[in-house]
Amino acid sequence: MDSEENKFCDLSEIILNENTNSTTQFHKTLKQPKRVLHFSDGDLEEYSEDETDSKSVNKILNHIDPKTLNWLPWAWYQTTSIGNKLLDGCDYMGEWLANFFGITAPKYQFEINEFYRLQALENEMLHKQDLEMGGWNENNKNNLVNNIQ
Repeated sequence: MDSEENKFCDLSEIILNENTNSTTQFHKTLKQPKRVLHFSDGDLEEYSEDETDSKSVNKILNHIDPKTLNWLPWAWYQTTSIGNKLLDGCDYMGEWLANFFGITAPKYQFEINEFYRLQALENEMLHKQDLEMGGWNENNKNNLVNNIQ
């Protein structure tokens, strides 16, 4: 009885409401999800991704042989190819220029750096003061014992 309770039953292959006819039988193919995300309120199954769909389109475009195209499709192919390369180059140069001029840094980064510098300086001063005082402070000053005879 215990072994039957511990068994895992996979119900993903069960087809409900199957239409069985003596002449034709309809079997639906089950599409397997690419990714299953588990959340506290349920599970989410992703069957396709936009990224993979666009990659397959790009692969098809890369397999086009421009030598076999007519004049108008060839011109369109060359124009889009050059345009994509030009756009990639502009993106690269834009990122490089933004990094060079410091545009990618936060707006008030100098204030953040100044705060951290002052905080480190204050911590260093407190540490030096603790070392000099050796555990003595104003509250312990009155507890000194003077041996006056």
